[in-house]
Amino acid sequence: MQRIKLRKKLKEPGGPSALSVALSLLLVFFMTMPAMAQSLEKRLNLVYRNTTIHEVIVDLQKKTGVDIAFTEKLGLKNRKVDKLLIKDESLEQVLHRILDPLEVKIIKGTNGLVLIKKDQEKAPGILSGKVLDSDGAGIPGASLRLKQGKVSAVSDSNGAFRISAPSAQDTLLISYLGYATEELAINPSSENLNIILSTAKANTLTELVVVGYGTQKKANLTGSVEVIDAGKLKNRPVVNVSQAMQGTVSGVQFNYGSMGYEPGAKMGIQIRGQGSPFVVIDGTVGDLNDVDPNDIESISVLKDAAASAIYGARAPYGVVLITTKSGSLGKKVAVNFSTNSALSTPIDKPHTLDAYTFVKAMNEMHDNQSVARLFTEETVDRIIKYMKDPSGPQTIPDPGNPKNWATYLLSNGNNDWMDIHFGNGNRTQQNLSVAGGGDNSSYFISAGHTYEKGIMKFGKDDYRRINLNSKLEVKLSDWWKFSSNTRLVQSDRNKPGIDGDYALALHHVLRTHPNQWLVSPNGHYSNLSRIPAMLASSEGTTERSLTQRFATEFKPLKNWDINVDYSIDLPYTDYEKRYLTAYEDRVDGSMSAIQATVPSYITKEKSNTFYNSLNVYTTYRYDLKEDHHFSLMAGYQQESSRRDLLGGLKRELIAPSVPSMTTAIGEMRAYDEMSHWATMGYFARFNYSYRDKYLLEINGRNDGTSIFAKKKRWGYFPSLSAGWNLHKENFWTRVSPYVNTMKIRASWGRLGNQRVAAYQDLPLLAIEPSLNWILNGGRPAYTTGPNLINPNLTWESSESTDLGIEMSFLKQRLNFVLDVYQRMTFNRLGPAKALPAVLGATVPKENNSELRTRGWDLSLSWKDKIGDFSYGISALLSDYQSVVTKYNNPTGILSTDYVGKNIGEIWGYETVGLIRTAEDADRINKSKSQSFISAQTWRTGDVEYRDLNGDGKVNQGMGTLTDPGDRRIIGNSTPRYQYALNLNASYKNFDISVFFQGIGKRDYWLSGNMFWGFNAWNQTSLFPHHLDYYRDTEGSTYSGLGINTDAYYPRPYSDNAQYRKNQQNQTRYLQSGAYIRLKNLQLGYSLPKTWISKIGLQKARIFISGENLWTKSSITKGFDPETASLGEYGSGKNMFVQAVYAAGLNVSF
Repeated sequence: MQRIKLRKKLKEPGGPSALSVALSLLLVFFMTMPAMAQSLEKRLNLVYRNTTIHEVIVDLQKKTGVDIAFTEKLGLKNRKVDKLLIKDESLEQVLHRILDPLEVKIIKGTNGLVLIKKDQEKAPGILSGKVLDSDGAGIPGASLRLKQGKVSAVSDSNGAFRISAPSAQDTLLISYLGYATEELAINPSSENLNIILSTAKANTLTELVVVGYGTQKKANLTGSVEVIDAGKLKNRPVVNVSQAMQGTVSGVQFNYGSMGYEPGAKMGIQIRGQGSPFVVIDGTVGDLNDVDPNDIESISVLKDAAASAIYGARAPYGVVLITTKSGSLGKKVAVNFSTNSALSTPIDKPHTLDAYTFVKAMNEMHDNQSVARLFTEETVDRIIKYMKDPSGPQTIPDPGNPKNWATYLLSNGNNDWMDIHFGNGNRTQQNLSVAGGGDNSSYFISAGHTYEKGIMKFGKDDYRRINLNSKLEVKLSDWWKFSSNTRLVQSDRNKPGIDGDYALALHHVLRTHPNQWLVSPNGHYSNLSRIPAMLASSEGTTERSLTQRFATEFKPLKNWDINVDYSIDLPYTDYEKRYLTAYEDRVDGSMSAIQATVPSYITKEKSNTFYNSLNVYTTYRYDLKEDHHFSLMAGYQQESSRRDLLGGLKRELIAPSVPSMTTAIGEMRAYDEMSHWATMGYFARFNYSYRDKYLLEINGRNDGTSIFAKKKRWGYFPSLSAGWNLHKENFWTRVSPYVNTMKIRASWGRLGNQRVAAYQDLPLLAIEPSLNWILNGGRPAYTTGPNLINPNLTWESSESTDLGIEMSFLKQRLNFVLDVYQRMTFNRLGPAKALPAVLGATVPKENNSELRTRGWDLSLSWKDKIGDFSYGISALLSDYQSVVTKYNNPTGILSTDYVGKNIGEIWGYETVGLIRTAEDADRINKSKSQSFISAQTWRTGDVEYRDLNGDGKVNQGMGTLTDPGDRRIIGNSTPRYQYALNLNASYKNFDISVFFQGIGKRDYWLSGNMFWGFNAWNQTSLFPHHLDYYRDTEGSTYSGLGINTDAYYPRPYSDNAQYRKNQQNQTRYLQSGAYIRLKNLQLGYSLPKTWISKIGLQKARIFISGENLWTKSSITKGFDPETASLGEYGSGKNMFVQAVYAAGLNVSF
């Protein structure tokens, strides 16, 4: 045998109910069941006269829809039939009756019949063999078709096939989802074949791409759809999919939440600059971060309105479609196991100044203000003594209260609080999956575990997630199959108690002086270290989600599919916070309660959500003479969601070791929340292609939502897209060896957005538990009058236009994709026209604003193989800008949106520099040119701002467009020119991948003491770079802080007005957020099969991998360009970006 290897309830006014639509479509199916002609047992009643057996078989083929393959060599055209009476017979019975006398054998295949001569050892003109994967396992359901003619076949459960061979030279096309389509030259004498399919190459035009409610060939796509290679997500030491996706899709932005790299951190996703995309996991709405990256088969990102329109109002900002792995018919059991363990360490963690240098700088700040120094000479001497001999005490009894230890002003410690609180973390991941299938069923089962310990040293700071996934598909008959998909995910997030707010973690550290004592002479942690509270208190959140989807697919006739699926999702959240009283010791060794932790309390919240969705849709495909290909899909969807939350808080726990509501005796408060919504939608899609050359797609969806008032609930959202595969044209022949493929596409679409707060059309009375005034000896519950409502609120809508070009060169080794787009957003919520103040109420918002976004996405890739060496390079680059085109701001106030505003604008003063001479300071003080910023005296080392309008005053004017004073646009915080570069190579059993990611242009205005260092309340720590501040006289008492008139930072002050005057938004201290980062580096080695086969393994790979290994950026030290603006209590006050070093193993049985 020759072996060849190839490369809530809701109704539309006057419309049908959801139930009636579903029942109607199901009724259509059951009414057509008697006519299903694919069963060979269908009873026939026919009469043929004066014809041939050939014509009889052709007619039977048309009437039954069963493919019958045979060649002219059987001579059936010469066999006459005078009369053939068929009465209540099956197709097989008829064929046997007319063919058995002719010694013609009937062979039954999976998709039809093959006729051959009985006496043929190898039937002439019949090809047989197997379709195999790279491991030699049969591929069931592979499609085989002769390029010339209509002969086709499908491989059986073992991968075997039989197909009529051509009478002359021809090409056999072999294809299967997930594998590259192959072409094999054959002729009538070709022998039996084993055909090996190779895994599909990414971005080839022949691959199938998952789109809304179906799949399409990539070559025939007319919308902007990008597919992520699942291999890029594997084996990286990240805790969720969003972290793994960063930098893999052009035009998609990923952002961390306010706490940065905290354990289990989920990244927010924006497609082309706005909002969060709609995420669908195996046909069910979900959270992409709840999926184990190892379970993913493919990810499709639908970026434009044409690709997303089929999802209507649920997808105003694009769609992310995740398809998880499945089993395969006829596949033997395959077991896969992967594991990796990693160490994480902060890469941007600054180190606190030593205590001696710190107190010198702080005292000099007070000298600048001509006020008493913060630290006494006696304290400084004790600090010097301790730094020489750290075995001594870090504090003394407080002279003002000898029972207590002295705090930060009198402490003499020398502590780097960054090192004390933040260290290294670790993480580990495991995934086990089992997949397989029989003749009529397939299955996939997986279990995953992820754990991450954070970098905080005190208290429990970790994240754990368990994933369970099962998929089952059963082929009930040739025309009916059923599938079930169950997903269970549970995550647990534990945080230490930090003054009741985890977000205060870094904020507190940045306010702690390095001389503040850590441990008292009695051996107990100090209150100001926050460690007692962190060890005593905790908070934890458990999130659990059970998702179940049942789906069935019917095929009443050839090329006609009917799909019905029903999904439920049951998210559950359990939150508990235990804020217990912490204690610090006194000088005599007794313990006293830390007042910031009194009274203790416990709070609990539990929430349940019930979400369900029904989809019913049908698809019909029709081909006309192999040139015209039509596809029509229509369907209906309804979904609803209800959420209930119950919570309570109770103070004064009497048994801290058993924290519960029953062991607390203080004030108790209970509360609950309820919300619900529902949607209903009708949708349709029409596709047409002519010879895969000219492409057309039309989508339409009519959506209704309970979010809006009855008369404003419905919206219609259409899209239109077209494409032209130029390489299919005859004129392309000359350039085809160099430019292999080229497609031009264009799309337009309108999408809706229902993502607004519910119940805005209803006047609501809020009931509060306790009034601020005491009445009759107590604080009674009270309510306030409802706000005004706007009953006319309706859909926000966006219209998108996209122009794209896709090209491949040099045998499709080089691929190029460019998209240019514009999105106009209409009916955005904005301020209504002002009403007289005597109204006494806030005017509700209206749909009266508009926004325009323009941008482009570019991707470029190269793949090649030279002998045993394979390599690839891919690059992504994208940019966008959003401009307000309509907004109700008649006075042009700069503090809000206005027409012409670029989203992300930063307004500020232009800086001349620091005042270097006394003459310049006198000039500014005499002219009072900067007195509008601050009436304080301006000195050398202060900031001089430029008088842009030349009026002799530096101010912000009226703060409007027409009178901005001396402010101008100095920067923009929108990330520009986002890029990624991926390099990969393999040689025999070795492989390597290198992944860079970054942003080309971005501006940050940073605030808070992490950037400025000094502040007016002495609640700050300092880092070495903060010493680069203006000094024109040396300290009279201390050495080491000399003159520094070329400083970066201005002169520090302890007075608030003086402190603030130099920190106005300005060009001098605007930060660049541009960076390039080595996001991932991975080295792997696949053990030879000759080694591992002896212990029953099919594949085994070991690898090492690293994340965030190198970064180039000009941003101020201590900040990371990816998270610099994050922090609820000031810029950069989040969990540090971490470098991660991992090692792992993948094995297959």
